Amino acid sequence: VLALGEREGGLSLYLALNNKHVTRTDYNKFEQTPLKLHKKYNVTDKITYSIENATSLNFEDNLFDIVVFKSMLGALRNNSNQEKAFQEAYRVLKPGGYLLFAENLEASSVHRYARKKFTKWGEKWHYPQLNNIIKHCNIFNTFEYKSYGFFSPFGRNEKQRVILSKLDYIFTPFTPKRWRYILFGIAKK
Repeated sequence: VLALGEREGGLSLYLALNNKHVTRTDYNKFEQTPLKLHKKYNVTDKITYSIENATSLNFEDNLFDIVVFKSMLGALRNNSNQEKAFQEAYRVLKPGGYLLFAENLEASSVHRYARKKFTKWGEKWHYPQLNNIIKHCNIFNTFEYKSYGFFSPFGRNEKQRVILSKLDYIFTPFTPKRWRYILFGIAKK
């Protein structure tokens, strides 16, 4: 499994605990916290570390069974780089391999305003649009996704977000897809 943009190391930990061999990547030098976490759970023998740019990976074609990422696309700063990341994931996947991802979306104008006003990185992060992700995944043989939620990110703490997620559960079916803030995708090469 190739895990892209793994600053915190949570996906690689989960996969290693489920007996997968993981190549964990990030654009920057790895911080000590995830390395300590992997050591604590005794999975360091199942994880290798590589500093990589998701838009130009240093791996051969058709190498991985699975590629995963979570909340990574926004760091790539523009739609063109996001498209390159999907192309690279496709390139390094074996035929029949899967890309699994969860990504924060651009969502509604209310979300965009709140991010700029209340989030430190809101100006720098390039949240992808749903229609662009769908276009980027056209290179895959199949692509399925679910988008979810509107209210949860407006919670100021975890307790508030949990309460607001109950509203999301009720109202997501009635919320336009372009307003939803998170996407879960599965693409098969």
